[in-house]
Amino acid sequence: MLPSNLLIARSRSGKIKPVYAPLEERYLELASRLIETYEAHVGKRQGELVRHRQQFEDGGFDYRLVRGLIALLDRSAVFEPRSHIAPKKARREVFTEANRYALVETNETKREVIAQAASRLGISPLQLEESLWSDAEDELVLERFAPPGPRELIQQYNLSLTQTLLFKAVSLEFTAGGNYQRIFRRLKYLGLMYNVEQVGGLYRVFVDGPVSLFKMTERYGTSLAKLLPSIVEAREWRLKAYILGGERQAPKLVELELDSDKVKELLKVPAAEETRERFDSSVEAAFARSFNALRLGWTLKREPELLTAGRYVFIPDFGFEKNGVKAYLEVVGFWTDEYLQKKLGKLRELDVENLLIAVDRTLSCAKFKEVKGLVIFYDKKVPLKPVVDYLKQLEEKTIVQQAETIDSTRLGLTGDVIDVVQLADEQSVSAGAVMRWLQANPAAHYCLIGTLLISEQKLGVIAERLEALEGGTLPAALSVIEEEGLSSPEKVLEALGYVVEWRGLDPDSATIRKQPHVPL
Repeated sequence: MLPSNLLIARSRSGKIKPVYAPLEERYLELASRLIETYEAHVGKRQGELVRHRQQFEDGGFDYRLVRGLIALLDRSAVFEPRSHIAPKKARREVFTEANRYALVETNETKREVIAQAASRLGISPLQLEESLWSDAEDELVLERFAPPGPRELIQQYNLSLTQTLLFKAVSLEFTAGGNYQRIFRRLKYLGLMYNVEQVGGLYRVFVDGPVSLFKMTERYGTSLAKLLPSIVEAREWRLKAYILGGERQAPKLVELELDSDKVKELLKVPAAEETRERFDSSVEAAFARSFNALRLGWTLKREPELLTAGRYVFIPDFGFEKNGVKAYLEVVGFWTDEYLQKKLGKLRELDVENLLIAVDRTLSCAKFKEVKGLVIFYDKKVPLKPVVDYLKQLEEKTIVQQAETIDSTRLGLTGDVIDVVQLADEQSVSAGAVMRWLQANPAAHYCLIGTLLISEQKLGVIAERLEALEGGTLPAALSVIEEEGLSSPEKVLEALGYVVEWRGLDPDSATIRKQPHVPL
């Protein structure tokens, strides 16, 4: 965005449009010369740069365009003070010393003050004078400068001009093709309330307006402006916004319409900024922390994907995924009545299985009993137990269903050691499903230990080697099993009927002992 006093726009018949800088030679030359001016002043004071760049305002361009380009270049520049000591500390020492005198009028007295202050600071009087005001804007030094090219600078200017216009927007509607995940993540990150409608292969998004057209407009408009780069990144897009214009005493709404077919080449999105994961509420953040701490093997995803809800799409707050099985959680907290009604309408039409809905108990709870999925009511925080229980039931149900699909003729049980995980991949089911099937249909001449099928012959070889061990130390036993190509040697020891006898905490001093009456 640019300062509002640098906005260049034309308004006519209730419509408004930004006045873009064209990608023509004259404008590209202006951008190029401005960039060269900054590059020539690296290592020099900002005051000198300011004096040199002022000449561009007399070059036949709108001064607002020139200052807008300069504002963007300033963001690519790093200005820092060059001083021998912190400027504030230098001034404080000088003022303290000056207070020792009734009046500091003569140059001799000033030099004496500087000399005494410099002595206490351990620097020379000249170094102290150079440091005193080195943090003043004109005294800052251009240390680093990493600008875009001339074409990109013009395109970024046009994008910033549009954002400046959206700064006073009170509503926004747009259609985008592609880049959906980033757009909707950005919507959530900015805390904007919205509705989505599917139109053919595109999505039309209606961003709800502020509580009042004349209150919170700046904060709301800033959020809309920050959303713009994500929209522009889509392969095609179209937007309509209503902008608060006119005088403060007689405000009016004007309409802004933009189409990627007409302006996309004029706009350039800077490198995407990294946005940390952000939650809509402390309730969601607390749930994510608590669930992840359980380490259940389920992957928890924030705003995982778009789901179909009649003509609309719906973005759940969380998605759970494990072994190809998915479930979703929507957390419903306090919003306006209108927003809740829209939310309920979508939830009723949502075409998805395995949906959980956590509802704040202070809301009209009876209405949520009509929606599909498991409804969980919460006070202050979403309870973990019903969520975990649901996922465990879902996992168990899936294992049973997948186990029924296993084709025994395709299991390929050959070799001394068979990895159950690999068998599961070949059958396109989870490892749990294969293990469940093997428990019901034991493989002849094999033992299931952990996630490995091990032949009785291989176990016999290992048993003989273990019996032959002198001293029977735990490290030696584990080494024997690993030499036979088996992972999880502790589980193999247990399956063969061995227990570990510990003598302190040192594993090297532990031994193994065979329990009686344990068949191989």
